[in-house]
Formats: sequence, structure tokens, C-alpha cells
Amino acid sequence: MLAAIEHLGYVQVDTVSVIQRAHHHVIWSRVPDYQPEMLHELQSPDAAVFEYWNHASSYLPTKDYRFSLPLMRKHRSELHWFDDTPELRASMRRMLSLVRKRGPLMISDVESKARVQQWGEESVGKIERRALHELWMQGEIMIRSRRGFQKVFDLSNRVLPSNTALNFPGKRESAEFHVRRALRALGVARTQELHYLQDADRADLVKNGLSSLIKSGEVVECRVNEFPKVAVFVLKEALDLTWPLRENVMRFLSPFDNLTIQRKRLKWLFDFDYTVEIYMPAGKRKYGYFALPILWGDRLIGRLDAKANRPDRRLVVNNLVFEPNIAVTEPLKPALLEALKDFTRFQNCDEWKILRVEPKPFRNLLNKKSSSSLRPTH
Repeated sequence: MLAAIEHLGYVQVDTVSVIQRAHHHVIWSRVPDYQPEMLHELQSPDAAVFEYWNHASSYLPTKDYRFSLPLMRKHRSELHWFDDTPELRASMRRMLSLVRKRGPLMISDVESKARVQQWGEESVGKIERRALHELWMQGEIMIRSRRGFQKVFDLSNRVLPSNTALNFPGKRESAEFHVRRALRALGVARTQELHYLQDADRADLVKNGLSSLIKSGEVVECRVNEFPKVAVFVLKEALDLTWPLRENVMRFLSPFDNLTIQRKRLKWLFDFDYTVEIYMPAGKRKYGYFALPILWGDRLIGRLDAKANRPDRRLVVNNLVFEPNIAVTEPLKPALLEALKDFTRFQNCDEWKILRVEPKPFRNLLNKKSSSSLRPTH
């Protein structure tokens, strides 16, 4: 599991819980016997991973901690999300003092001194929540663990293992690190995909790191057959990875998976036009609230919109839609059934129920109202 996180470089944390949360889902897609408790153990007491900001809140390998130091330094003079007010700075000083004196705490442990606007325009909450977030971004405190989904904060020097490297990386070293990390996870990438969702300064830094690694021979410029004029980049070692992916293995991926998060890349490289529709009004959704891309071998072949009904231990598949260019083949049915079994178990459900299948030829594969049970029979 740690090897998977180190290979990806980061795993995005997400709050959506209609199925297992995205950070658990991403790891499970690569480590089939994964269980959510394993990630908690890896974070605390092991401290082999830590939570910090990537392009969003993420789990990162602690061995890479020092490459977060430049962002922490930046936010000591420039707050991350909030207006810099005397009230917020006072709350930050108070919260840091509380953590120092009391030890680990959650926001629910803190008596609020003020209620202020939060992230959403209509959301009001504790100013202390803002303060803890900014202290976290500055690296003064860390998330020691989680209780349920609540963050438990503590001083960074009480969380980090004593052997954690803390030497501040130079610009070139930092740039090369980010290029290596992105290419290790993506395999093949265009320049813009190496600095995905980064600000202009970070984008320029990454471009410089790419040029440096090309000169050293560690990164090679290549072409994809279908796009001979488009420059793509790979780690030299990746050129040896020539075996095909097995078509008997199917996975339902998270919308926030490292493979699927870059939607333009999915369209360009996989010809898969994907949008997560959770942010759309219900009437405008085409595939469903939280439709998951379906990976089969090296192709993205459709979408599955599902919800785990936990009290009934039933996975309800609201919509199962395959791409127009995908044919019903003999190997597809067993791969799909095995994927449904594995995914249902991962949701801690005993059975699944499918309400809709499209297009029409696939309805014989799994009847529109089909269901299947994983419960033992007697």
C-alpha cells in the first residue's frame, strides 16, 4: 500500500461518501486486498504518510515531506484561502498555543470565540477552523490522525518521525522532483499535464525541471502514434514497460483517481469524454451523481453510477453505460461480474442491484433489473 502511494506521489482526499471515499478508492484500485483501516495505521502510528496540500488536500509519502517546505514557507507570509485579518491572526496564535499546551486536538474540542464566513458563501463556522487550516498550510501543525473523518491536529515536530529529512530543496531539485513524480504516475505526459493545476510560478519551475531532465537523459521526448506532432515525455526507465494490460481485469475508478483527474488528458489520450456530474443540477446530469469511469485493460469503456445503501448492505447501480464503440464480447461479461463482486465487497455490501443498463445490446449481459448476492447460501 505504501509502495502504491509512493508510486502515485499523492492520493487526493475527498469528502464524498455515496461510496467509499476517494482516497480509499484510489488505493484499493491498485491494492485489491486494501481496507480503509490500513491507511489510518499508515498515517498514525506509522507516520509513513502525511496529509498536506497538493492541488487539493492529499496523502503524501513522508519521505517526500521536505518538498512541501517551499509551499509552507510561502504561506507563512501569504495566507492560503482567507482574508488576513487581525482576528484571524489572533486566533492562529491562540490555536497554536492550545496545541502546544494540550497536545492533539480536534476542532470539536475547541470553544469558539467567533463565528465567521467559511468556504461557501452561505456557510458560517468557527474562526478556529480557519486558523487551524492556515497553521496546517504553514507547517506549524500536522494532521496526526483522523477520528471518523475529523482531523486530529498536533505540532509538526511531535508527528514527524525523527529521521525525516528537513533540508530545504533548491529550485532545480524541487522542479526535477515534481517532474519525476508526475511522470512516474502518468507514464506518458504532455508538458501541461506535468504542472496540472499549479500556479504560473510553479508551472515555469516544472518546465525548467523538464528541460534539465531531458538534458541529463533521465527523461525522453517521444510521440504517440496517433499524434505525431505532439511532444510527450516519459522517464527513460518506462520505455521498458511494454507488456499489455490484461483484459480480464476490470476496475471502476474514482473520479479523483490520479488517472482520471485530468479530464483533457482522458479525452486526448483515451478518447474518453468525462465530467464528474456531482456539481451539476440533477436535471442536467447525463450519467449520474457520481459516475465512475470503467477501466478494462488499457481502455476506458464506460461509466457506473452507484450508491452504497449501508443500512441494507446493498450496492445500488443507478446507471451502467458503455461507450458507443465498445462491443459486447465473450470476455467482457466475466470481467464485469468479477469487478462488480469485488466492488460490492469493498463497499461493505452483500449484494448489488442494477437499475439501468445502456446501450441496448448490453442489457442481455446484465438484465436491467438484475441483482446478485454475495451472501452465503445454506
